[in-house]
Amino acid sequence: MKTVKVGGKLKASAIVLGCMRISDMTVTDVQKLIQTALDGGIDFFDHADIYGGGDSERLFARAVREAKIPRDKLLVQTKCGIRNDFFDFSKEHII
Repeated sequence: MKTVKVGGKLKASAIVLGCMRISDMTVTDVQKLIQTALDGGIDFFDHADIYGGGDSERLFARAVREAKIPRDKLLVQTKCGIRNDFFDFSKEHII
């Protein structure tokens, strides 16, 4: 798998797995998705706090934890502040 530099120091797969639609999946299916990606050389995962109303991030974290996938094997990119029809970058929202 070709890699790219992220932030100047990190290296990640050139292909990113978007996790926007995983909130409707089972934990087992998300574990299979993550492991299949890793087996194919994909270690870069895209998230945002709006994906699945936050459920996509929670489900991903649960799948990683329960499958005992080492955290240092994953590069997680997340975005915050995206709301329906506007952006909220307030301290309260981000926290």
